[in-house]
Amino acid sequence: MMNIRDYFLINKTKSSNKIKILDLLGFESDTLIENSSYESTISEEAESVNENTFETLISTTQEISPAPSSIEAYMADSTSPTNISDNTPTDTFNPLNITQQIQKVWSDLESRRKWVVPSFILISIISVGSIAVNTYFNYVNNQEAVIEEAVTVTNNSNELIELLPNLIDVSTNTFYSKYDVSNASANLQQIESSLIQYRNNLDNRNNIEDTASVDGNLTNIFNLVNELDLVLSYRILISEVLIYTDLPVEEENVNIEAITSDLSNIIAQSKVNYSSLPDIEEFENHKTLVNNAITTAENLHGRYLGALRNNEYDVAQSIATAIYLNKESESRAYENALSTFKDKSLTNYGNFTSLP
Repeated sequence: MMNIRDYFLINKTKSSNKIKILDLLGFESDTLIENSSYESTISEEAESVNENTFETLISTTQEISPAPSSIEAYMADSTSPTNISDNTPTDTFNPLNITQQIQKVWSDLESRRKWVVPSFILISIISVGSIAVNTYFNYVNNQEAVIEEAVTVTNNSNELIELLPNLIDVSTNTFYSKYDVSNASANLQQIESSLIQYRNNLDNRNNIEDTASVDGNLTNIFNLVNELDLVLSYRILISEVLIYTDLPVEEENVNIEAITSDLSNIIAQSKVNYSSLPDIEEFENHKTLVNNAITTAENLHGRYLGALRNNEYDVAQSIATAIYLNKESESRAYENALSTFKDKSLTNYGNFTSLP
């Protein structure tokens, strides 16, 4: 509780000065000013006191040493620390100094910069050097591999080219053997594969100066290999054109239905094979003759069957001889074409040079 002396001092001052005094004493001025008792006790003594300055009143109140009152006790109670403030450390309420942490990190970076940058430069130099060395050794190894492969391919190709004369003989031999033709065809495919590999490596061969002449030589060899392969195909097809067994001309051996069926199959097979014959310059005349021979044979077959049906066996004998002669003329033209092709192929082979 406020003592009576303080109360009268407050009531004798103006309202504006009164609020400042109450603030100094630690009270809420609004609460005391709004009190109804204050509004009813204004008197003449307050007016006289108001004439004094605010400084005189303050000095008066300082000279007076009031006894401890209930106000001081209240202020003491209100400012006394609570259990929570006693138990809570002061450091808990200190804010983190972010600036100091950033400065610490920056100082750490600055201290490391002296060895980080040189280390990075050293690592970069080592990496670039390693890449350069590896690239050089890879290039050297690739060049050695190319040279090794080129030597192997060259030796293999030259060895296979030496087989061409034998393949020319097999391809142009008048005696037809399916076994020899099959082996010759396989060898030609092997030679062609080796030559293709040699040509692919030719651009990487730094030791060959005149690549144009080598490429021209390769082209001539390729042409001969392709022509030999075509001749072998030609021979396989022509081996089933106008191929006859015996043509019976005696009454006891004649079976009209069987002979008719055989001759029809011969004509059909011959036409199919003729349409598949490849175009070869040395065999153009023979190919034309084959077409005429098939047409002639088909006409002779009809006359031959008619003679057999009419029991004209002497006529049938003459017609059978004509059928054989038709085939024989075609065969002679075929042999001449083979001979011409052989001479040309051997001449071309003699112009070949060894592959470097």
